[in-house]
Amino acid sequence: MPSTTPLGRLDDPIATDGDRGFRGINSYLEPTSLEGGFVEISQNMRLEGDLAEARKGLEFKAGNVSFTYSGTDQVFASALFSDPATNSEFIIVATKDKAILWNENNDSGVDIAYPVGETVTSAMTPSFVQAAERLILFRGAGEKPLEWDGDYSTPTTFTVKENLTPGAGRVECPSTTFGIYFANRLIVPQPSDSLYTIVASDILDTDNFYEADSQFRLNRGSAAGGVVGAIGYQENQLIVFQRNSIFLINNITTTSAASVYEVTNQHGCVARKSIAASGPQIYFLADSGVMTLQQGLDPAKGLGVAISKVSGESVPLSQPIQNQFREANLSAADKAVGIVFDNKYYLCLPGTPTSTTNDRCIVFNILTNTWTSVDSFPSGFRIDDFVVINHGTRRRLFAVNDKGWHLVEETDGAVDKTGTIGNASTTSTAVAARLRTRSYSFNSLVVMKWSRGQVGVEVKNGDQFSIDVKTTDPDRTNTVLSYSATADEELLLRFGTGRARGYAAQVELNVTSGRPKFRHVSVEGTQSGLNARREVA
Repeated sequence: MPSTTPLGRLDDPIATDGDRGFRGINSYLEPTSLEGGFVEISQNMRLEGDLAEARKGLEFKAGNVSFTYSGTDQVFASALFSDPATNSEFIIVATKDKAILWNENNDSGVDIAYPVGETVTSAMTPSFVQAAERLILFRGAGEKPLEWDGDYSTPTTFTVKENLTPGAGRVECPSTTFGIYFANRLIVPQPSDSLYTIVASDILDTDNFYEADSQFRLNRGSAAGGVVGAIGYQENQLIVFQRNSIFLINNITTTSAASVYEVTNQHGCVARKSIAASGPQIYFLADSGVMTLQQGLDPAKGLGVAISKVSGESVPLSQPIQNQFREANLSAADKAVGIVFDNKYYLCLPGTPTSTTNDRCIVFNILTNTWTSVDSFPSGFRIDDFVVINHGTRRRLFAVNDKGWHLVEETDGAVDKTGTIGNASTTSTAVAARLRTRSYSFNSLVVMKWSRGQVGVEVKNGDQFSIDVKTTDPDRTNTVLSYSATADEELLLRFGTGRARGYAAQVELNVTSGRPKFRHVSVEGTQSGLNARREVA
């Protein structure tokens, strides 16, 4: 809340307003309407515990792998591979002629060859799924999947996954683009039947699919748009996302007794990889923004007794930053990818009208229920997928693209170190971070004379940032302070405003080097006196 300092009888009282901390972004509302603690812009920042700090940088990790990147031969798909015998975890990637396993103990990679004559291309939109100890590589509707037995100690090659003599009434694994392993069944789309069909394998047998019991046509011929993705849910239920609808299939363990329910036909999912779960809540990207599915209630079990049915929300979770999605290129949004990690939902998507790759990452803090940053990356860098594996002493998040994999939020100096798989050299780019506060107006539309302000900050040697004051009506932006830290210390930096006028003022913090921690911001101003000009501009 703004406060007023009384002065002499002929002086204008000095009003003070500001924020004691920073909780989240709201760029949808007009900046003068925001609650305390919310900011208009947060780029490459992390808002943690009311502090605002530039994000850590990316660290390239695929330089020592035996591979030659050529553009036509690159990383086409990635996933986590977990060895059930040892609990060792790897990033596995698909290239043109082989798959590569990598973790910190196998820095040069372990090559797993494909069968002679079998390849992978980007046109196949390939993807991995692990089924027990085996790994399946889907290669689209035109090619049969490949399968690997999971033994990397004495690596064997992939084999073509086919069953030329399926059991009675059964068919082999369909050729398709993705699958999930849930309730000991492999569940995949079946494009040979229709765009709306999924089919589940027999239990613990991914080579036999019994269509009579385990095939589900989800509103075939409707405007649902075809199967986009699926995710397992509680009580052996499967949630299936189509382009314009969402369905729930119960009793996946006993498919002969399963039923299909429509959750909603108001929206669906535009990107399979954007689907991510946090407890009973599921996040995904729809045409209208980021939507959620919540745990539902079953009246038959008593009022207020929650079970694992689901219901869709009508208001997008992304409402506070809905303008960011209006700027995104939704025609290329099928490439978007999301993951829940470290109590955050990371969503990467084509962030500008001309983007065709995932060049922006929007971060949602689950602990504070707020969006906290819109991340950008060095020119040409994109994120095609996320993988979480054990690395060092804990689980870490990796961003994977066509040129390799990068450890997320690793370099403390806020420097992105990017590279190309098979090449140990990297390119370093400083993370440029920006935070623009809400507009301070003291709940008045009167033109103010802004006199000074202050910022509380904790710096380390080498941190560099500048402070701008931006006024509204008249519109003006002044750089009022530039600071370079020469020691590790906590500071209270005071600044003038350059005799700025306007009915509202914002403070913008631009970080060009390092990771200063901003604690609070405040500004002071006075209303115009009896002889002052009162027009707005």
